[in-house]
Amino acid sequence: MKNKSHIKKVNCRRVFDSRGNPTIEVEIITENDSFGKAISPSGASTGTNEVIEVRDNDNMFGGKDVKKALEIINKKIAPNLIGLSCEDQNGFDNTLISLDKSVLKENIGGNVTTALSIANYLCASNFNAEHTFIYHSESNKFFIPKPEIQIFGGGAHANKNNTFQDFLIYPIVDLSCEDYFDSVYNITNTIKKKLVNNQNFFGYCDEGGLYPNNLDQFQICDIINESIIENKIIPGKEIGISIDVAASNFHSNGIYTLYDKELDSKELTNIFDILINKFNVSLIEDPYDENDISSFIALKNQYGLLTSIIGDDLICTNYSLLENAIQKKAIDGLIVKINQCGTISETLKTIKLAKENNIKTILSARSGDTEENFLSHLAVAWETDMIKVGSFARSERTSKWNELVRIEEKINKI
Repeated sequence: MKNKSHIKKVNCRRVFDSRGNPTIEVEIITENDSFGKAISPSGASTGTNEVIEVRDNDNMFGGKDVKKALEIINKKIAPNLIGLSCEDQNGFDNTLISLDKSVLKENIGGNVTTALSIANYLCASNFNAEHTFIYHSESNKFFIPKPEIQIFGGGAHANKNNTFQDFLIYPIVDLSCEDYFDSVYNITNTIKKKLVNNQNFFGYCDEGGLYPNNLDQFQICDIINESIIENKIIPGKEIGISIDVAASNFHSNGIYTLYDKELDSKELTNIFDILINKFNVSLIEDPYDENDISSFIALKNQYGLLTSIIGDDLICTNYSLLENAIQKKAIDGLIVKINQCGTISETLKTIKLAKENNIKTILSARSGDTEENFLSHLAVAWETDMIKVGSFARSERTSKWNELVRIEEKINKI
């Protein structure tokens, strides 16, 4: 008799992400017709150690089509997944890894493995008729991670690569979703009114954040601080400001070109000094190029008591790179993105290492994301410290915030 948890079918198709680019959707179906479905997201600002996407590079969709990826799933991967139990995530992911055999999954594609791995993970909770955040929780210590929400977008998300990428806010004190989202709504709309009144509102970026136009990092943080205060909230005490610098995007040969001004790492550090001491910035992500780890170390040593230094491109959700950063005491936290390493199992291994070393974990969406809301469940199940999915606008972003509201309701009833 066949085990009802065994996979009997794998479906895949081309769908589209939030930027309108083609991507992969996968369905895993078991013998009893339980299923899991996932769409692979895609980043614009990517680290060199992220897994490689398989794209067609032909005349369809500007070369970004995924026909090759779908063929790989149908012909090479699916036959090896039939008969596996959806409950054996490690076995599922090890099958994917063994079929690729490259460090960055360039043979079968990181976008392929990401969609498959997540779909199987969700299938297991559906097979057990349980909410994903409950079924995959290891301790049943349910809490809502602090939402880090984008206010301004820049960098690769706004076709302005010589600027900082994200300006965000997050709750320092414990707040319910209702209270925090109310604050975010009010702060965001206060800022928008200021921009409109100054004839400086020019639209939205990839993740729904306000477009920065010609405002520099100090002007942006000044507006955010003013708007927090105008809403009778104390910046730096109740609401924190965080910045994703994404410095690799404006770095070349040891020089950082910020707003067309060339800076070395020490001059860039002077900018961070002002942002930390004058503008209440208490979390800085990827402040330097991913290969400039010595500058990460120096910044952490100098400002570790005032701000958290977070690695994204520096780590790429890679266990070995995190080990190195921990050994060198380069970071206080890391961004976690499943499609940087390509499987759930590898992601969880990296998260475990972070937690064992008191490294803050921030589960993150991508700039080219999807309408799905599984990240909210995973952030709760994995007990990450924060969750970062973009702005408080656009359905692919609010789908995650809305699901956090639903999860919080369920947690309060447990």
